[in-house]
Amino acid sequence: MKRLLKHIAFASFVLFLSVPVLNGQAKGTFEVLNVSAISSGSDDMAPVILSDGILFCSNRKANPFLTRKNLEGIRLYELYFAPFNEAGEPGRPVRFATNLGKDANIGPASVTSDGNTLYFTRNYSAGRKLSKKEPNRLGIFTAKRSGSQWTDIQPFEYNNTAYNLSYPYVSADGRYLFFCSDMPGSMGKYDIYMCEKINGRWSEPVSLGSSVNSADAEIHPFLHSSGRLYFASDRPGGMGGLDIWYSNLAFGVWTKPVLMTEPINSSADDFAFYAAQGGLQGYFSSNRRNYSDDIYSFASTIIRWSACDTIQKNIYCYEFIEETALKQDTVKTGFRWEWNFGDGTRAAGITAEHCYPGPGIYDVTLDIVNLITGAVEKRQASYELEITDVAQPMITSPDSIKAGEALVLDAGKTYLPGMEIGRYYWNFGDETVAVGMEATKVYTVPGKYNIQLIVSSVPGPGGVVREVCVCKDIEVTANGN
Repeated sequence: MKRLLKHIAFASFVLFLSVPVLNGQAKGTFEVLNVSAISSGSDDMAPVILSDGILFCSNRKANPFLTRKNLEGIRLYELYFAPFNEAGEPGRPVRFATNLGKDANIGPASVTSDGNTLYFTRNYSAGRKLSKKEPNRLGIFTAKRSGSQWTDIQPFEYNNTAYNLSYPYVSADGRYLFFCSDMPGSMGKYDIYMCEKINGRWSEPVSLGSSVNSADAEIHPFLHSSGRLYFASDRPGGMGGLDIWYSNLAFGVWTKPVLMTEPINSSADDFAFYAAQGGLQGYFSSNRRNYSDDIYSFASTIIRWSACDTIQKNIYCYEFIEETALKQDTVKTGFRWEWNFGDGTRAAGITAEHCYPGPGIYDVTLDIVNLITGAVEKRQASYELEITDVAQPMITSPDSIKAGEALVLDAGKTYLPGMEIGRYYWNFGDETVAVGMEATKVYTVPGKYNIQLIVSSVPGPGGVVREVCVCKDIEVTANGN
């Protein structure tokens, strides 16, 4: 009968994983709620988070006796502002900056981080009537804050009445202006363009190229503090209508856009994603309910754990000692001790060291071998060695990467016996998250980031799930270092 092998690991001690387990109800990546205080039954869309409230567009009736419409009889949009209450939730909206244009669509808009400059979309034809044959194109305009008023309205220097410019977004640092246009050279119905502020002026518009733009429409760009560019598109591969996608800038090239999952996207139109800088909660627009555009709030349900286990190294290397053989005199001349490790390899000697390729059950023997014939004269011992991985989620990735490079992470070597895995969640340590066994992340700022992998079980009785978490530090170095 085979005996249990006594073995000593090369490491000076053996680590046993204490797996933290969180029981709770199954959840998605985000929690989404309709912002009822803003919803009007009309179209409400394109939310922008300000320090004291939400700025958005709406074609609701501001006056019960007057409806603002264009020549086609379609209601015109205006800007509205919903101030935050003490709980940080938007309250009852009021009209915002009513002097931005007459008889024209106003919005979407963007506000600089200092709150003093407003970039907004407006028809070129503000203040005058158009003939039915004259196109009602859109341009970008700016206004300056003066106390409680917005004055000094100026057209964007690259406006052109031959085509549309709209959906402006100014980055938080004020360095970049993103917008959408159907200008000559565009790939599709609407493409995303970018200008850079150089010496106080905006550079000429540059298309984001085929990595982001497509033969369809790309609209509502938003650059998050993590470096992700979110936008909406009706390109193929989505869930239906407009969907929200995101891309990162890596080595001057935008990465392949990633489709956001439910419940952010749906079979309806989902667009105008806007998150708080430095966080992953905010607002977006959708017509998933009652066919009118409404504003929804979202917040990530992938919480960052206060503490996760670090990944433990799997031990496949052992020192083999047969105590009975040690007590015996050396084997007489013409014979030797020989270990057969059960994986096709052998080693001579009463003691031996060996590293296995991975987990498995190995039949290990210690034989006395005839040096002349090579035959086994006597089997001194026989053992069954079972090697298992540490029970833990596993992150496979480089330990360091340059800023702007794509970091590929893989959880495929996760070993959690007895747990039926439902989903893999990633928290990248910079207020961004992802879902899936594999994930790709681009860090644009050098530093050390602690990545958490949270593995969730399929719901058990009563919908209860189990979650375990491990973490890994990734060093992001400056490009070229």
